[in-house]
Amino acid sequence: MRRHSESSTGDQLHRPTLDRLLRFDRYTEERYEAEHGMERVAQLRDAVNFGILLYILHGISKIILYPDSYLIVLPVLLFVIVPFAVYFHKYVSVLDYKTREMLVFGGVVLATILPIYMVYDSQYAYISYMNIDVLICIIFGNVLIALRFKHAFFYTLVSLVFSVVAIVTSSVIEPNLKTAFSFQFTTVAILCLYSNYLFERRRCLDYCVSLEAVLRAEAAETSEKQFQVLSKTDALTGLPNRRFLDEQLDEWVVDSRSAVVMMIDIDHFKLFNDTLGHPAGDECLRVIADAFSKAFSQPDLFCARFGGEEFTLAVRDAEEMQARRLASSVVTAIQALQIPHPGRNDGMDIVTISVGVALKPKHVTTTREAVLSQADEALYLAKRRGRNCFVINDEACESQIQVNS
Repeated sequence: MRRHSESSTGDQLHRPTLDRLLRFDRYTEERYEAEHGMERVAQLRDAVNFGILLYILHGISKIILYPDSYLIVLPVLLFVIVPFAVYFHKYVSVLDYKTREMLVFGGVVLATILPIYMVYDSQYAYISYMNIDVLICIIFGNVLIALRFKHAFFYTLVSLVFSVVAIVTSSVIEPNLKTAFSFQFTTVAILCLYSNYLFERRRCLDYCVSLEAVLRAEAAETSEKQFQVLSKTDALTGLPNRRFLDEQLDEWVVDSRSAVVMMIDIDHFKLFNDTLGHPAGDECLRVIADAFSKAFSQPDLFCARFGGEEFTLAVRDAEEMQARRLASSVVTAIQALQIPHPGRNDGMDIVTISVGVALKPKHVTTTREAVLSQADEALYLAKRRGRNCFVINDEACESQIQVNS
C-alpha cells in the first residue's frame, strides 16, 4: 500500500508516504525518529533483556533433555549473547536509527544461525526432534523485538528457507517427518510475519494520521504568522507599516522608559516623481528603506513607513544627546546614498531628508498621537530651516513661542 504524498514546498502540505514494505519517506522517518526514537531504544533494551531470560530458560530445558548441549548453550550465552547485550545497551542510544535497526536485524540473524545448523547436523540427532529454537527466534524477532517490516520480511523468509532446507537434507530426521516439520515451520513463519505486518502497519498508519494533523496545525499556525507579518509590513519597502508603528508606539509611550520618535520626510519628493516618474520614485523609496532597515533594525530601534514619502524612526532608552547623534547620522546616511534628484531647484542635486525629533523622557506617560504631533511639528520647522537637517521638538516649541510673541 502507498499513501499519496505532496511536497511541503509552496502552499502544498507535506503528507507522509508509506510503501509496500511499510517504509516512511525520508522526512517522515526522521521526524518519527526525533519524536519516538528513545521509546524505540527503551523497547529494544527491554526486549534484549527478556530475550536473555528466554535463552537461559530454554537452555536449561535443552540441558535437561540433552546434557552435553551445555557445551554449546553456555559458550553462546557467555561469549555471544551477553557481550552483544552489553554492547547494545551501551551504544544503542547514540546510534542513528538506520544503524540501530540494522544492528538489531543482524543480532536476530546471528541468533538464528546456530539453531538452524543444529537441525541439520547429525550429531544433534536427538535434539533435532525437540529443537524449537528456530521457531522461538522467529517469534522473538517478529513479535518481541518487532523488527521493522522490511527487515522482518527478509529475515523470516531467509530463516524459513534455510530451515526447510536443513530439515529436508538432514540425515537424522525420518523422511515421513520432514514434510510435517517443514509445514510447521512455514505455518509459524507466516503467522509471525503477518503479526509483525499488522503491528507495523498500525504503528505507521497511526503516525501518518497524527503527523498529518500536526503538519496541518503547523501550516495553519505558520500561515497565521505570515499573515500577521504581512499585515504589519509595507508592501513596497518591506519595512514595518503604520499599523505596526501604532502598536509599538502605543506600548512604548505608556511605560517608564524614555523614547525618541523621529518623523522623516524626503525633501522635494513630489518634484522627484514629476521629473523621473513614479517607478523611479518607488525605487528611491525602496533604496532609502533598505538603508534604514540595515542600519536600524534592533529590538528597541526600528524604522517604519509612515505613509507616502514619510518614515518614522523610533528608539527606546535614548536621551536628547543620543537622539541628536542618531538624527544627525540618519540625515548623513541618506545624503551619502547620493541618489540623483534632477528636479530640485534649491541647488541640491541629490535626495536628502528632513527629520523632526520628539522626546519622551523617563517616567513620563503620554499618547502616540501627542508624540507624533510633536515630531511632526519639529519636522515642519526642519523644512522651514532649509531641509537636509533635523530639529528637536523642544526647539520647535521655542520657535513657535517666539513667533506667537
